[in-house]
Amino acid sequence: MQCPYCKEEILDGAVKCKHCGSMVGFPPRSAGQGDFGVMFENAVRIWKGNLADLVLLTLVFLLVVWIPIANIGFIAGYVRSVIKVSRGEGTAQVGDLFNAWDCFPNLFLFILINVIVGLVLNVVPFFGNIASIALGFVVFPGAFLIIDKGANITDAYKWCCETIQADFANWLQAYLVGNVIFFAGALALFIGIIFTAPLGQLIFVQQYDRVKPGTPTIIV
Repeated sequence: MQCPYCKEEILDGAVKCKHCGSMVGFPPRSAGQGDFGVMFENAVRIWKGNLADLVLLTLVFLLVVWIPIANIGFIAGYVRSVIKVSRGEGTAQVGDLFNAWDCFPNLFLFILINVIVGLVLNVVPFFGNIASIALGFVVFPGAFLIIDKGANITDAYKWCCETIQADFANWLQAYLVGNVIFFAGALALFIGIIFTAPLGQLIFVQQYDRVKPGTPTIIV
């Protein structure tokens, strides 16, 4: 694999780059040992090292994401591109936006179900709104599993429950901080979003990669 910071070749699964000293992976940890701080630091480093490519990718993404239905495929392509960068598997390329149609049916159905459930919940004043917000947090890890591994919606929902239960604190921090960073860019005359959106997405991806199926699961 390639170090996302200095671009030198390092061993697959390495935790620290032997060339520049950057942390590039996560050793198995128990809960409460500063996992989010490490994730945030890695996300910022990767963001800085790939900023130009990520900004261009995000700019084009914002131009095409308004296209109904097809935008689901563009979202998948954007997330996959950020995953690739986060893992040091290559650089972000505009063409990545158009190369994730294989997961489109499952992702479309997953999003559609969640939107419908959210609309139903919002019918109930106050408590329904809170439940809808909570739903968004609980199900968002499943989208990454569908995009990354082509999981079906049943497996995605099952994994959402398992991973949120197993690592609630880090998922919550990633979700809150990632979204705050994203919306901060939107408030900065909107143009700031081309800088903040990839950083927010990198935070999500760092958390996903740390606990995705096939990696050590935190037990609490």
